[in-house]
Amino acid sequence: MDLHRSHRTHEIVWSGVADDFVTEYSRRMLVSLPRRDQRKYGELYISGLLSLTSRKSMRSIASMAGGGAAEQRLHHFISKSSWDWVPVRKALAADLDQALDPLAWVVKPMVVLKTGEHTVGVTESFVPQLGRIVNSQRSYGVWMANDHYSAPVNSRLRLSGKWLADGERRRRAEIPDRVGADDGGVPPAAAAVLELTRGWGLSPRPVIAEALEEDAGVLVRHLTAAKVPFVLRIGGAMRLIPWSTVRAGGTVRLMAAQHLAEGADPGGRPVRWAGRTCQAGRSPVVTSTDVVLSPGSGSPMLRLVGARRLGERRARELWLSNMTETEAPPSLVVRLGRLGERVDKDFAEISTKVGAMDFEGRTFGGWHRHTTLSAVAHAIVTLSAVRDQAVELPCGDHLQIA
Repeated sequence: MDLHRSHRTHEIVWSGVADDFVTEYSRRMLVSLPRRDQRKYGELYISGLLSLTSRKSMRSIASMAGGGAAEQRLHHFISKSSWDWVPVRKALAADLDQALDPLAWVVKPMVVLKTGEHTVGVTESFVPQLGRIVNSQRSYGVWMANDHYSAPVNSRLRLSGKWLADGERRRRAEIPDRVGADDGGVPPAAAAVLELTRGWGLSPRPVIAEALEEDAGVLVRHLTAAKVPFVLRIGGAMRLIPWSTVRAGGTVRLMAAQHLAEGADPGGRPVRWAGRTCQAGRSPVVTSTDVVLSPGSGSPMLRLVGARRLGERRARELWLSNMTETEAPPSLVVRLGRLGERVDKDFAEISTKVGAMDFEGRTFGGWHRHTTLSAVAHAIVTLSAVRDQAVELPCGDHLQIA
């Protein structure tokens, strides 16, 4: 999980992105906006996210159009307008699905440190990286990722019970009545993914997510119910049941995932992926064993996959997946799980520089509209690189998900 301060200064201009491509792509993604002036301000906003070197505030973006009244109109366009961000995200996802041919959808959490209490979703909570309680806004993004590129296509704001239950707060932030009422207890990380599976017309991909701070059991339950393949990174203390004892009818005993992984036999092939050296002996040793979360016929069989360095016994990475050995050998599970590193890199090098955490408005819709246009700006940078750069294949086999 990344920590960010909303007043960070950026130091980059995307000079390598052609102006005509910015205009053409923005217009394609914004075609669902019903009015010409909305599309015009959408193009202006995306251009500002890509070209300004200062913080991406509405004032700084409006200055590109002369400031003054433009700032008020831009503020209304983002925070108060009626245009729906979902069709824009669907168009973006469809385009990136074709352009990137992603291996997986990666769920990335983000924490933005905030002052005050009026920004939508801001609440006090404990942040393990800081070791203290801080005021922050939390969200989850869904990214399409392959070995070389990644880009966000959907996002979900985490709203605490205090926000959802406080009628006055909801009114001020213009949070729709449906938000919180129709989630059915689905955690935001899973909800952000499930939106993509409901009428977006996308080919299903394995979902990669961190479950170190989330309730892995809840994520497993909801993703399994939706028939979504997944690879979840878990902590070594998570308690699991070996499938072998369930199958044999023996005494069912919960065991720590770390212990189970260390006792499993190595399996699969050496893990190779783009961006990592292919020196002999550097590939991790991968283990795999079948487990369940709880006794009884209702608990699905899962695979616990561990990755450790050669010569070490302790697994440094633990992954929980519902994909079979045929669908994804253990080495591929680890490779898919590590696509999170690709996303982290692109988030730091692109998203933070196209305003992903710069929104300072107070409305629910404003946050979603800003986040959506920031994702379009990220896609423009990514697709410019796809068009302009030749990509070398990884030194190992380029495995694909069927």
